Amino acid sequence: DTAWKEFQQRIENQTNNDFKLPDTLQAELRPYQEEGFRWMARLAEWEGGACLADDMGLGKTIQALAILLHRRSKGPALVVCPVSVVGNWIAEAQRFAPILQLKTLSNSNRQQTLDELEAGDVLVTSYGLLQSEELLFSEKDFATVVLDEAHVIKNYNTKTSKATMQLKAGFRLALTGTPLQNHLGEIWNLFNFINPGLLGNLNHFTDTFIKPENEQARRLLKKLIRPFILRRTKGAVLDELPAKTEIVKKVRLSDMEMAFYEALRRKAIEQIESNDENPLSKQ
Repeated sequence: DTAWKEFQQRIENQTNNDFKLPDTLQAELRPYQEEGFRWMARLAEWEGGACLADDMGLGKTIQALAILLHRRSKGPALVVCPVSVVGNWIAEAQRFAPILQLKTLSNSNRQQTLDELEAGDVLVTSYGLLQSEELLFSEKDFATVVLDEAHVIKNYNTKTSKATMQLKAGFRLALTGTPLQNHLGEIWNLFNFINPGLLGNLNHFTDTFIKPENEQARRLLKKLIRPFILRRTKGAVLDELPAKTEIVKKVRLSDMEMAFYEALRRKAIEQIESNDENPLSKQ
């Protein structure tokens, strides 16, 4: 369609930009993380979406903060994540990207907060709040939208997934260590967010990639999504990771805990001795 042809044209017209890390990033990225940043920056320049699917612990958040800094002059950004990591996102941003203006929604001024968002602001919210305030979020244009733990939207029938699809953004980024958990339909919904239309509608996707159940269909799907998904395992970047640090702490048990532990220890010894004396227990 027209949108796809325009996307192809932007790729052909783009010069070989050497995207530099933002000076405002207060962190030193490892080589694979710099590669991830440049990959995202290139896709953002094309106005294509991206799925960063690195293993857990490889620094997806810091790479996302780098791209948020890179695009902060283009308009406000939105980060959607599980409520349990909202605080972590805010803490990481304040530590590594303090120039970003972090915002959250309170119970009283949600409409006003969204209306007043401007370039350099990053609104951090939860999937639950996105669902309950779907209309408010759908009316706002964001320069960048980041979905953390994006496998939350793997089921296209859920209210959370449907609310997410209403978001408007110049660049869409999904962060997940598990882009595919159960079946190929999850890949379709993930890409329906980051690059709507790339894999067709669900019926087309099912007929083309799921029902054939052959290697040719799998290769075609892999070829289509490869430019938009980046996954590195810990084994692949082991040489770039810091040495493993082990901290051993000794804990002194209280008198009550020690008595409970001793009772368990004696019971285990009695059980072992009982089994040794009973030959049938060894059969």
